[in-house]
Amino acid sequence: MKSVFVTVGSTCFDDLIASMTSDEVVKALVDRGYTDVVLQVGRGSFVPDPQSCPGLRLEAFRFKESIAENIQLADLIISHAGAGSCLEALGAGKPLLVVVNDKLMDNHQVELAKQLQADSHLLYCTCSTLSQTLRDMDLSALRPFLRGQPQKFASFMDKAVGLVIHSHSSKICTSQDCMVDINCMVINLEYVHCSWTRSQMQNMSYNFSSAFRRPDSYQECPQYLQENGQNVACRIPLHKNGQFDAFYTKLSMGGNLTVKKDYAHLKERVKINPPFNLSVNWSANGELCLYWVNNVSKPSCVEVMIRYRRGSDQWQVSAEYQSTSYCIPLVPMGVNFTFQVKSRIGNLCGPGFWSEWSAPLQWGNYTGSISAPVPQSWWYLWLSILGVIVLIALAVLLCYIERVKVLILPVVPDPSKNLQDLFYKHNGQC
Repeated sequence: MKSVFVTVGSTCFDDLIASMTSDEVVKALVDRGYTDVVLQVGRGSFVPDPQSCPGLRLEAFRFKESIAENIQLADLIISHAGAGSCLEALGAGKPLLVVVNDKLMDNHQVELAKQLQADSHLLYCTCSTLSQTLRDMDLSALRPFLRGQPQKFASFMDKAVGLVIHSHSSKICTSQDCMVDINCMVINLEYVHCSWTRSQMQNMSYNFSSAFRRPDSYQECPQYLQENGQNVACRIPLHKNGQFDAFYTKLSMGGNLTVKKDYAHLKERVKINPPFNLSVNWSANGELCLYWVNNVSKPSCVEVMIRYRRGSDQWQVSAEYQSTSYCIPLVPMGVNFTFQVKSRIGNLCGPGFWSEWSAPLQWGNYTGSISAPVPQSWWYLWLSILGVIVLIALAVLLCYIERVKVLILPVVPDPSKNLQDLFYKHNGQC
C-alpha cells in the first residue's frame, strides 16, 4: 500500500485539490502504484467526495492539531509552496512535490521552489503540469534535506520572501521554530487583513503592529483575531488617503524575537468578497442565464469567472471577463445545474487576488414537464383573437339554429283575419 498526503497549510488552494481528483492525476497515481490519498484542504471551498477517485481510497479534512503523523505515514508529499510546509516535509525525509499557485500576485513561491529543486531536494510544478510531472518524476534522484541545513534554508527565505528576522538575544533564530511569514491582503477595499504562519510556536505570544507610508509610525493592531486565546491575525482599517502606498509590518514573538516584512505598495494585494444575490432565469428559447451582484461599486474594475457543472459532471470554468450575467444556450428543462462565481479587481484598476467562490446556486431538479413561459404581450394578442373567434362562432350558431327551427316547425297562419272578413261581409249570417 502506497499513500500520498496533500497539504495546503492554512491557505485556500482549491485548484490543487480539484487537480488531485481529476481523471489525469488519478490515473497517474494509480499507474505508479499509489492506493491512498489524504487531502488537507485548509480554508478551501472545494471538499471532494470520497467516491470521486476510482481506484484510490480518498480521505479529506480541513485542519488538525498536527499533520506530523500524516507526513510520517505518506510515501509522497504533495504540498503548496509555503515555507513552513516545505520545511516540515523535507525535515521528515519524505519525497516532496511542490505545486506552485501561479495565480498569486507578488509570488515568491516560484523562487523558493526553483532554488530547492536546483539543489535536488524536491520537485515542483503547477496545477496544469501536475499530471505530467507525476508520470515523469524520478524520486530516486532527490537528495535528503540534511538536519544541518535549516540555517541555509532560512537564509534563502530571507532573500526570496523579503523577511527580516531579528533576535534580541545573541543567538540567531534560524531553526524551524522561527520560520514565520507575514501575509497581508486588502479585503474588499475596506481593511487590511494580516496573518502569520506558525510552525512550532504555539506557546508564544504574538504582538503585531503596522504603519502606512512611513516606517517610523508603527501602531499596535486595533483588532486581533484569535484562535484558542492566541493572536493569529490582525485587521487594520484601510486609510482612504494613500491606501495603496507602502505598508510596513512588525510581529513580536515571545518578547525577544521580531519579524518584519515590508510591502512597496498594496495595490496588487486586493481581494474582494465573492459576488452575491445569485439568480437563474430560463428563457423560452432554451437559454439559461445566471445573474449576480458584485461587491465593488465600480463595474469596470471587476473581473469575474464562472464555473458550472451539469449534474455530477466535471466543473466547466469560463474565461475571465467583465459582466454581471452569464448564459448557456440550448438548455432543456429538467436538467440539474450548479453555479458559482468568483471575482477580483481587474488589470484596469490594479490586478488583485481572486475572491473565494460564491455559495453554490442550484437550478433544476424537476420531476415533471414544465411549459415554457410565454411573453406577456402574446397573451393579450391570443386572447383577443380567441375572443373574436368565439363571437363569430356564436353568431353562426344562432343563425343555424333559427334556420333549422323554420324547417322543422313551419309558421302556422293566423285565421283571425279571414274570420273577421267573413263576419263583416255576411253580417254574421251563413
